[in-house]
Amino acid sequence: MPSVLLRYLLFVSSYSPLALIFFFLFIEQQPIWAGIVLAIGLPGFIIMLVFFLQLAPRLAPIQEKVTSLQGRDGEAMGYIASYLIPFVAIPFGGWQQGVALLIFIGVLSIVYVNSNMIHINPMLNLVGYHLYEITIEHSESPHVLITRRRVVRGETLRLIDVGSGIFLEKGSKVK
Repeated sequence: MPSVLLRYLLFVSSYSPLALIFFFLFIEQQPIWAGIVLAIGLPGFIIMLVFFLQLAPRLAPIQEKVTSLQGRDGEAMGYIASYLIPFVAIPFGGWQQGVALLIFIGVLSIVYVNSNMIHINPMLNLVGYHLYEITIEHSESPHVLITRRRVVRGETLRLIDVGSGIFLEKGSKVK
């Protein structure tokens, strides 16, 4: 899967809870907008699950030793703050507010994808993944590791390269 497509997929999935919230808040007043938001947000989450649970594990892994790591699970909490902006700023009285929200989400998606913020995704945390910034033995540049378990420095991991310095650990079990 191309890395830009993966980044957009992770962006859409990160806002699937907001899509669900908007759906329930606006189903009576704005049923068309509510349906559109749900039709975008929910499939993003489902596609993310299919990718991480079914497609990525089929890719051939590489073995690398972790030389340094830092947990990044907490960064998702800062991302949650962007959920509050639509609630505070947009009262949803008509179509203009819906268009304004779409523009806001569009700009946010471009920043998210171009800033390589894909590791900041509360939905990954929700489904049991942990996020690390790691350095591996054969590379000095930092990488993002998505795994279902706690990792320690010096450990050798089986990694799947899912694009642009992002690794998914192959075969890890939830602990």
